[in-house]
Amino acid sequence: MPKEPGAPKQTSLRYELAEPLTYSAFPLDPAQRQAADLDSASTPAERASHELWDDSGKDVPKVGDKDQADFIPPDPPANRAAALGAPPREKRAIWIVHGMGQQIPFETVDGLARGVLDELAQRNQHPVPRLRTVKIAGQVLQRVEIDVAGAADYDLHLYETYWAPKTEGVAKLADVTSFLWDGGLRGLLNSFKPFQRAMFGGMGSFRIPLRSPLYICITLLVLAALTVINGVILASAVAKTNLAPLASLKTHWHQLAAVASCMIGVAFTLGIVLFLANLCRPQKLGPFARRLLSCMGWASVICTIAQILITALFMTAITHFDWLTAHNSGVASQTQVSPRIISVALHKFYLAVTSFFAHMPVAKLQAFATCIIFCGVGLLAVAMILRAFSHSSEKSVGDNSGLLFLTFVAFVLNLLAIAVPLRLCFGPHFTAVLPTYLSFIQSSFWVFPFLVVFSAKVRKIMVQYVGDVAIYVRPNKLDRFDQVRTEIKEAARSVASALFTAYEDPKNNKFLYNRVALVGHSLGSVIAYDTLNRLMLDDWLSGNFLRVADRTKCMITFGSPLNKTAFFFTIQAKDRLRIRERLAAAVQPLIMSYPKFRKLAWINIYSPNDIVSGSLEFYDLPGFSNVPPAIKNIADPDACVPLVAHVSYWNNSTVWKELLNQIA
Repeated sequence: MPKEPGAPKQTSLRYELAEPLTYSAFPLDPAQRQAADLDSASTPAERASHELWDDSGKDVPKVGDKDQADFIPPDPPANRAAALGAPPREKRAIWIVHGMGQQIPFETVDGLARGVLDELAQRNQHPVPRLRTVKIAGQVLQRVEIDVAGAADYDLHLYETYWAPKTEGVAKLADVTSFLWDGGLRGLLNSFKPFQRAMFGGMGSFRIPLRSPLYICITLLVLAALTVINGVILASAVAKTNLAPLASLKTHWHQLAAVASCMIGVAFTLGIVLFLANLCRPQKLGPFARRLLSCMGWASVICTIAQILITALFMTAITHFDWLTAHNSGVASQTQVSPRIISVALHKFYLAVTSFFAHMPVAKLQAFATCIIFCGVGLLAVAMILRAFSHSSEKSVGDNSGLLFLTFVAFVLNLLAIAVPLRLCFGPHFTAVLPTYLSFIQSSFWVFPFLVVFSAKVRKIMVQYVGDVAIYVRPNKLDRFDQVRTEIKEAARSVASALFTAYEDPKNNKFLYNRVALVGHSLGSVIAYDTLNRLMLDDWLSGNFLRVADRTKCMITFGSPLNKTAFFFTIQAKDRLRIRERLAAAVQPLIMSYPKFRKLAWINIYSPNDIVSGSLEFYDLPGFSNVPPAIKNIADPDACVPLVAHVSYWNNSTVWKELLNQIA
């Protein structure tokens, strides 16, 4: 309806604050029946009488004229008066669970609300969200309310489950490393034979593509290389204290520092490539530009993986340099006496290795790595200035040509960071000498801060992100995370259960929500899957009074590792009965019966550029593919930046478009 003269102008920053509400819940408690909630009032007129601000807006806070630009007050419910005679609007709920990492309260529901509002804006709808605190069966929850118009008008209520603090500081680096090795080795065992999974009353057999064991081997090699690199860095730092067993590391510190600096240069430029590619806002680019960003990103990732493996090999050889030298002398003497004992070829190998590290161009490697790092810092500074200028300029912010060019420059730097050191080590030696005033870049002093940052970054990613997965995903063996795992599941179950048990009208046993959508990102999709299975199983055991399977209209998973958790942590039993696997399937109604439990639309959004997610194949019978009631796998075309794709779904439209289509 048109706004009254003088009404506040609606912008994307407008919102409404509403009075708290209390709902009764199934099974209905007599005390709760007497405390009937405000939202169970039969007409919008009754609900409007309890709004935080009346229609006149006289209670909206006022500020001075000079400060009005700095304060955007909440919108008064100006449209309530026109709705007093309208029939009650249907209420529908969306419940979302965040993934791994250091989330903060309300961050997830904020991302959900922004995604829904952006998609509604594309449909020419601009509702003002309401923020409300509600109490359902004694549980206090916060929600965002959005009025959706269209063929069927309804109120959309958004909820979240916040579980991040439960895993903070619980997992250690050793736990994460053990988890990854256990999963990787288990995945290798499952790769060389048909993968069998208990589902829908039988055993589904899936053929694993040949590329899977290759990817697993590369991942395990990178994990081993990072372990070696961090171990050598730590040992080298300790060697500075003149500890006798590590004295050789101090002797060869300059070689270790040069090799480590070259690796830091490659890893740093990779980060810049991915960061700048994401700044280009791929969702606003054409298909060719997105493909170009994807190709550059993957090429940089491959270069970095190669450099990490080479660095680990070099560091291992350097730390054994003294042993190689001593052993080489012993080999030479033994070879003269008895050539049959140790082959001449092995002797030549020792000679080549010791000669190579003895004549390594340490100063030139260090100087080049330092230049690459400084160039990367300068490139980042230029990119941030360009981004700030584009946001402050009156020109369209959709012009990303400058950032695209800088991304290409960063990509070239990444290639040079791995190619030039190899040329220095294995090609003809350069005779150029640096001027005296630039000799400082040959110092290994510059490697210290970057080594510290690199090690801290690797540790943070491993512990803060992969650690959450290690805590929640049960690795088919006894671990110490069972209590934390139970707390996470209970936190999710309590919120989701409140949505299914809440009554809108206790007198008529009318549920508040007849359409509920579950959304999970990353590890949150695993939690959402487990939670829905638990609710369905509990409802089934209690006589289906809540009708969970009927009222769950859709489940949206994006960036989901569900396929990988099923593959990496399923033990393929050799016995014919497979009792353990069948019992595990017996507590997962979603893979128990299509007609009874898979009445929902399950949409899985993934990206080939996301190493965490993938198409979900192990939750449908073999041969089912995007055919109802099978899972519908959709690739997000806008998630085109490698690695970063795992979090870019939030800014793209694919997830929110599918969500609104299903909940409507």
